[in-house]
Amino acid sequence: MSEDTTVTSEEVVTEESGTPEVETQSEEQSEATWRTDLTGDLQGVKTLEKFKDVDALAKGYVNLEKYFDGTIKIPGENATSEEVERYHAKLGRPDTPDDYDFEKPEMPEGMNYDEHMEGEFLKKAHGMGLNSKQVNDLYGWYNAQTKDMFVQHEISQENSIQKAEIELRADWGRQYDEKLAGIQRLVDQYATGEEKQYLDASGFGNDPNVAKFLDKITKDFGEAKHLGDPKMNAFTDPDSAQRAKDSFYRDTESDDYKAYFSESHPRHNEVVKMLDRWNNTIHGDE
Repeated sequence: MSEDTTVTSEEVVTEESGTPEVETQSEEQSEATWRTDLTGDLQGVKTLEKFKDVDALAKGYVNLEKYFDGTIKIPGENATSEEVERYHAKLGRPDTPDDYDFEKPEMPEGMNYDEHMEGEFLKKAHGMGLNSKQVNDLYGWYNAQTKDMFVQHEISQENSIQKAEIELRADWGRQYDEKLAGIQRLVDQYATGEEKQYLDASGFGNDPNVAKFLDKITKDFGEAKHLGDPKMNAFTDPDSAQRAKDSFYRDTESDDYKAYFSESHPRHNEVVKMLDRWNNTIHGDE
């Protein structure tokens, strides 16, 4: 090769073929080239090295935009109510509590379903932004707990009733049915609806000690079979006691009148006690 021959940096003549060969940039050189056109510190950003060229970078940005369009941003402390509502809607919360796809649970026999509780729960769940699946999962768990407690309470009540009956039958013997009927009449006449419910709910109604206490009261009022008599109301009110006493002496044909004046009458002692109580109510401690 003569000294006058000039070979450019892009041409190399091979000895075998004698034809010029054009050197092409390597892939690494190509990837590095597009980044050299960036300005300032961008040229040294390591994360850009993963992109082969500008097209790859553009595709990455487009994919990132799509990703963020599909995400849900949690509202901050200063978020508006409209932003919070949109956030809950994206999570699947219905427009109103009544729009929940809600499944009512099946209740065991004897347990009433609380419609009011359901309504209050759905309102609370809606305010918290829960979707239908969350509502059903949470309410299903709650009802499972309450049903289990109800069943356990029923079992406990049944065991208490059986235990009380065994004890009272042992104490009262043949008088069991009569005494129990007298107690029931006492409760029916003097207990309010709320008081009866309390006796049942608290378990006191199945307590042998309470039953024995009430039995003593029936004896103090007179024979249990007469507890339904309106005359018994006169035991607490002086005016009622005076009217009952006056009526008693006027009705000379009544069984009470005959029993009072006949010591051999089977109810004599009972009626005497009744008159004594009326007199005590009328005159007090005189």
